[in-house]
Amino acid sequence: MKQFPDVEKRVLYFLISALGFLFWGCSSSNNVVSETPANVNNINYSLVYIIHGDANYLYHHEGIRHNADREALRDAFDIARNASSGEVFIFHQKPERKILWLFPKKDRRYYHFRNGKLVAEGKYSPKDGGFSKEIELYNSHSVQSNVRSMFFYFGHEIPTFSDQKYHSTEPELAFDTHIFSSDLARFNSSFDMTVLSTCNNANPYLIDELKNTTDFVVASPQNLHLSYLSLDQLKLLEQDQQTDTKELAHAIAKDSFEKLSSYLQTMVTVGVYDLSQIKEYSGELASKYNLYLEDVFAKPRFTDNVDCSSIASLQPLLDSTGVHLFFKPAAFGRKAALTKHSGWGCKEKE
Repeated sequence: MKQFPDVEKRVLYFLISALGFLFWGCSSSNNVVSETPANVNNINYSLVYIIHGDANYLYHHEGIRHNADREALRDAFDIARNASSGEVFIFHQKPERKILWLFPKKDRRYYHFRNGKLVAEGKYSPKDGGFSKEIELYNSHSVQSNVRSMFFYFGHEIPTFSDQKYHSTEPELAFDTHIFSSDLARFNSSFDMTVLSTCNNANPYLIDELKNTTDFVVASPQNLHLSYLSLDQLKLLEQDQQTDTKELAHAIAKDSFEKLSSYLQTMVTVGVYDLSQIKEYSGELASKYNLYLEDVFAKPRFTDNVDCSSIASLQPLLDSTGVHLFFKPAAFGRKAALTKHSGWGCKEKE
């Protein structure tokens, strides 16, 4: 039978070109799709959002289906568009799909705003389980460094240790408290405020890890059940530029607490942590908590979050200095009788 070498060559060439295109497409995660000028001299503050979406963020409220990460993204856009004197970065860590089970499709998204205008956006793939690619994009686009800076993380509880799978589509990528705190410092060695819209991350270990990177932390020592903290009070950055970080942190915590309390029947806890005071005693508390966790994590992982004051070995080290907690007990259940909370969250030993 007669052969058609020219056709075969063309097919082979096409396949090689297609594969080459795929490799080229995956070689760089940075994909700027628009760039417009903005007044870079009128930047008074910088906001960085990381919204984790590579997990189950579906919940129902009053019979209505919600995706927590998408709602956080929508709210972040509202803040960014109203940041007339700010620079805002939004990173949405969406689930990572692959072409032919091999080539990443660059499903994650980033958005860069200056003075309320979108100046760049693009797709990217992660370099690791932390924030390495986000840091690279931030460093390549940011125009201001000597301004007030704040970091916001929306996601599930940041695990203390990396043996827990965090990213659903890439479970092999490690993510834990140390990775989070180390990468936060790579964004900026000194954030004015960090907001953790996660469950139980106002724990001794994570707060201590952040003591040299951020001045104030807003976080919950208990569960939030995908009911994220509200950042509506960031409007104060535009309305009154004399508002200091402590006032802003308290405004965010109070507003979040009031909104969560209006519909949640579970315990509501939102705290403000002044690390300039807490760092004086957090090291010893964190070390003792780590020893306690070695025993807890030797047993089944699905332990509840409790007030650290209920743990005898930690009681002598607990301190309320630098901690301001907004607290409402649960409407029912075993925690309904609680009248106060230390502001420190720990894992319960079964």
